[in-house]
Amino acid sequence: MEDYSVINDTILENKYISEPEIKQNTIFNERSYSWLIHCKLDVLQKWIPIIIGIPQNWKLNLFDFYLAGDLPFIPHIDKKGKLCLFDLEGTLIYPDFAGLLNQCILRAKELISDGVSGKNKNDFIKEFDSYFGLLNDKAIAYVALPAEKKDTNIKFCEMVSKSKKRRNESFVDYRRRTEDVRYFASANQNDFATWGYSGTQKNGIYFYINPTKYIYPPNIFDYKLDEFLNKLLSFINLKIFNKLKNKCGSKLVLIFEIQQDKETVNSCGFVVENPKFSLEDKVELISYTRIIPFSIHRIDVNYLSSRTSFSSNKIANKSILLIGCGSIGGYIFHNLIKSGCKNITLVDNDIMKPENIFRHFLGMESTCSHKVTSLADYAKKTLPDLRIKVISEKIEDVIIECDLDFNNFDYIISATGSHTINCWLNKHMLENKIAKTVFYIWNEPLDIGCHVVRINIQEENDYRDLFYIDRKEILDLSSYVCNRQIFARSYSGCHGTFIPYGSTLSIESSLIFLDLLKREVEGRVKSNIIISKKGDDYYLKKAGFLVSNRYTSQKERYLEIAIGDLRR
Repeated sequence: MEDYSVINDTILENKYISEPEIKQNTIFNERSYSWLIHCKLDVLQKWIPIIIGIPQNWKLNLFDFYLAGDLPFIPHIDKKGKLCLFDLEGTLIYPDFAGLLNQCILRAKELISDGVSGKNKNDFIKEFDSYFGLLNDKAIAYVALPAEKKDTNIKFCEMVSKSKKRRNESFVDYRRRTEDVRYFASANQNDFATWGYSGTQKNGIYFYINPTKYIYPPNIFDYKLDEFLNKLLSFINLKIFNKLKNKCGSKLVLIFEIQQDKETVNSCGFVVENPKFSLEDKVELISYTRIIPFSIHRIDVNYLSSRTSFSSNKIANKSILLIGCGSIGGYIFHNLIKSGCKNITLVDNDIMKPENIFRHFLGMESTCSHKVTSLADYAKKTLPDLRIKVISEKIEDVIIECDLDFNNFDYIISATGSHTINCWLNKHMLENKIAKTVFYIWNEPLDIGCHVVRINIQEENDYRDLFYIDRKEILDLSSYVCNRQIFARSYSGCHGTFIPYGSTLSIESSLIFLDLLKREVEGRVKSNIIISKKGDDYYLKKAGFLVSNRYTSQKERYLEIAIGDLRR
């Protein structure tokens, strides 16, 4: 930790700081600081009091800057006057004390200046939800905002803490702790069971507002909730409000979604006890017993899935057929639903066996069950609003019996790992002129590599072009291992054979596929291609097997080429 002289010299040399008082080992705002600096900062030609806290772990968490005295309501400041100088997510803190402290002083000067002058006022919009969460006596609400943006009734339930009074706990502290009421709200009643909320459901109201000017959050230092609520209600149609309110009780829950601009959506909510409204020329709250603001945690799928990308999720509404739910297919399924894909049909007749669990996504809890069923159950427990259909049959039987129309799917994935089934599937696509993109994924033995192939029969080359066929043999042009080698192992006779490779290879092949799928959905793939990942040959050679010329000649770890180029 820097000593007094280093800190003092750094502060005195900064022309924007005056009247410093430096204290060691001090508690401020319930936080311990190695050094605390009371000083004044030059902002817009005025010297304003600030406090700089230097924690022991400043190399990891930076310094804390506080405004002292009367606190202005400006962006990037909390209720205790602490400034949010930098977003540390993805930021590297370079541990140069003097340089870093001077940089933070300049940033504090900029934030306060821009805040006081109103230059950064629109930053309130980006931080709207955060400031609403700083209001006193707020409740927490988990809300699934409706996909359809129109005013409607919304169901809600209350979760009241029923904890007993703790030993040596004061009655005041007990009341404060047990008065923690949480709310769950959704227009979709199925969400209550999905998220595990079983309380009594009551009617509230959801409003969608699209103002022509920004609606800023209430001043956290000086606010009147009724005035802010009435500001929001001024956007609501009288007749619609009255119709929706008549379905609600004396405890009125109001949820607002505010479309501030094309990219920014804010949300807030209120519980209003025993409200009375004037409905003459506009909706106006005129009396009430109490108003409780909501700090909203959104749980609707559109919001949750948006965290996966800056752009809109184009995978979400695609219909996908996944054939094969083994070691590769399990990880593919997991990655698909985590990427926001909601509509998936699974086809596989295989049972999860104990010998599968070390390289399958599923584990012991799924043994003796169909893999498709176990994956669907996992999805149901993991994410909301999924539409998973399972077919516990062989894909050959499904097609022969005409139980499945491939034209009903946007994309088809074969993760069987079988060239025989893949060739049969490719033939079916050709004969029936099904112009759907098919992805074929398979692993090679002993972690030597994996491949992902993209085929659409409308374009040049198809799955047959992965092979060279003459009278003597069939040569796999994509393979990293020499032909005529037997890799299959068996610990239980002919019906228990398998190709040895680790789960990490299945994870890798599934990730390669997912990246390719995203490119496909965005229209960035224009031809039939194969992507091959070259692995380590150590285990293969140790087992006495030989690599192919393709493995030897490929210099890159990842190689993406047109299918037709395999013959060159």
